Amino acid sequence: MATRHGEEVPRPAPDAPTDVLLRFAREAHDAGYSTAELEDRLQALARSFGHEEAQISATPTLIDISLGSIPRQQSYALRVRPTAVDLDAIARLDRFVQEVLDRRLTAEPALAALAEMEPERLERPWPILLAAYGLAGVFLAVVLGGGWRDAAGAAMVGVVVGAIAVPGSRTARTQSLLAPAVAVAASFCAAVLVKLGLDASPDVVTLAALVTFLPGMTLTIGMRELATEHLQSGVANTASALVQLLGLVFGVGIGRSIASSWFGATSGPLPDSSFNALYLLAAVGAGLAFTVTLRAQRRDALLMCAATVVALGANELGGAVFGDQAAALVAAFTIGIAGGLAGWALRRSPLVFIVPGVLMLVPGSAGFNSVLQLLTNHTVTGVNAGFDTFVTAISIAYGLMISAIVLPRRFTRISA
Repeated sequence: MATRHGEEVPRPAPDAPTDVLLRFAREAHDAGYSTAELEDRLQALARSFGHEEAQISATPTLIDISLGSIPRQQSYALRVRPTAVDLDAIARLDRFVQEVLDRRLTAEPALAALAEMEPERLERPWPILLAAYGLAGVFLAVVLGGGWRDAAGAAMVGVVVGAIAVPGSRTARTQSLLAPAVAVAASFCAAVLVKLGLDASPDVVTLAALVTFLPGMTLTIGMRELATEHLQSGVANTASALVQLLGLVFGVGIGRSIASSWFGATSGPLPDSSFNALYLLAAVGAGLAFTVTLRAQRRDALLMCAATVVALGANELGGAVFGDQAAALVAAFTIGIAGGLAGWALRRSPLVFIVPGVLMLVPGSAGFNSVLQLLTNHTVTGVNAGFDTFVTAISIAYGLMISAIVLPRRFTRISA
């Protein structure tokens, strides 16, 4: 309520275009857009409705939208919370934005379209979800250098992790405890399998089963936002990634402690990190698994498989040509270029290509290992690995930024 001469004056209700912007802002944030992409789409929608002077600021916890000239400006604030990426929702929202920009939807029909879109959520049957988590464990164990025994163990542990994650991710009350819960289960089950006679590395099995929970994309976005002076969003995303990472490490430590107390210490063969063609086949399988775990549409499966293969191949080639330190930069640049071209051709967000590509680079795994080494008193190697984590994350961030600069502007901005 506003006041005039000491009397309360009701604020006028938002008109249809404003209501579209506010509803889209909340839906798009819940879908997991990065700050830059969310602000870009809101600005495009605002301009299409005649709000050329719109000022928009988005962070992981708050969205501010100011419309109109400064003397008559109306400001709206939306309280939101960080969410995981939902590629199906992003695809539907991108299609909605293009329909508005192409003048196929005016304000009133657009509002109705958003209202119909709200209850829609891509839900796959739980057996498919469990199978996806198991397959992700199989293929990521191969990418991490494990053998067939590691892959078999990661499949079983991945199914257990999925059985916890599927119901746990459906309510806000349990989401904050999901990372440590799945980590406890993964590390404990990996140790049990090794104790039962499976000749596998418990570390590879555990990490392969948990890769889909590592906050590599969030950390990369946070570092990119810090580098581009989106300080609030950068700090929030980086802190969110570190909290999730610490939750995973805490859970793994607890699971190992329980297993060690009950069954004694466990160990297994060291992984083989030499690159071979099998890695690329595993990348294809990981792309299929990510299609399910990231809620992508089935028609995006081929694109996501291409992203994982390109990421893994570019990372290996970049390391061979420019050295290991530059490998992540080269891979991220390649992913950014390919994702930008794919997004422009499909008139949608490049995240459908970039997210699975960045997951294959797994910047979170180095941080996972670094904190784990600190907990086990390997201080020097833990600090070194932690530093390497941030170097990898900033390399990916700069690679994506450089790709956005190299590509012509029409490939990186949404427009009519």
